[in-house]
Amino acid sequence: MKAISFTPEVLAGIVGLFMMLVFAYFPKLRTWYAGLVSEVKSYIMIGLLLATAAAITLLAQSGVITTTEPITWVLFVKVMLAVLVGNQPAYTLLPKTGDVKAAKLARDLPDPQVGGAG
Repeated sequence: MKAISFTPEVLAGIVGLFMMLVFAYFPKLRTWYAGLVSEVKSYIMIGLLLATAAAITLLAQSGVITTTEPITWVLFVKVMLAVLVGNQPAYTLLPKTGDVKAAKLARDLPDPQVGGAG
């Protein structure tokens, strides 16, 4: 039987998909994340994706993950793209649950304390 080989790119795609599932299906995390402003959500996700790509590249550098190509910035870019491809399309395609819709609605409503009544 042939062993399954997890290249850095394949592993990055799996991790990206897993991160999407965590942010989509863990109730407290998904409502907290949905309540954030779009820019903040983007910064959080980009930070997590960069950290994931860096960790996978470092694991390949140390020999934990086998790779046939040299460990260079090109591998890092490939891993980053694989994480991104595994994460973003699936997140946008998932149906939004009621608590996520409520968190987004609450985020978009004007704050009555700030608007000034009087």
